[in-house]
Amino acid sequence: MKPLPLNGHYVYYKAPWLHWAHLNFGLKKGLINEQGIADYICDGLTKISPPEAYEIATLGATEHQLLRELLQTLLSKDSHQVESEEAIRPWIYLTLSYLFENKDLADDPFESIEELYADLGYPEEIAPIIRYMPLTEGAVGSEELLYDNWKTILSNYEDYFQNRIKQH
Repeated sequence: MKPLPLNGHYVYYKAPWLHWAHLNFGLKKGLINEQGIADYICDGLTKISPPEAYEIATLGATEHQLLRELLQTLLSKDSHQVESEEAIRPWIYLTLSYLFENKDLADDPFESIEELYADLGYPEEIAPIIRYMPLTEGAVGSEELLYDNWKTILSNYEDYFQNRIKQH
């Protein structure tokens, strides 16, 4: 099962608080595509959304370059800047969450996680669910332990994002 790019509606459902910088990061990394960006933006449109967001929501499916240009305009107007380390966190969470929710559709969901781990530059947070990583001293490896670690990682991310939202 190849989880990427993620569906924009799914991303909005799980993380309606993403900033333009998060979306731009996800697009650059191939974690979401142009259609996903348009779907995400469309789901989040409000009366106070910038004109560029409305324009993205009305673009045709093949107008990828214009979407990228409009996203760059939104990004340049946004006062909320996101460091790359901070930008990657929602995408780790979203991808792991999607894989977990759909693990029964994959022959080997941990293979997808290992690919994600490599693609994202080996983020430390994912290491506890990578099969080839050494275990802590005294730990006994099992698929059950991997699933428990996976649930813990997702829970930690959810807590982290809830706290970040409360701070802003």
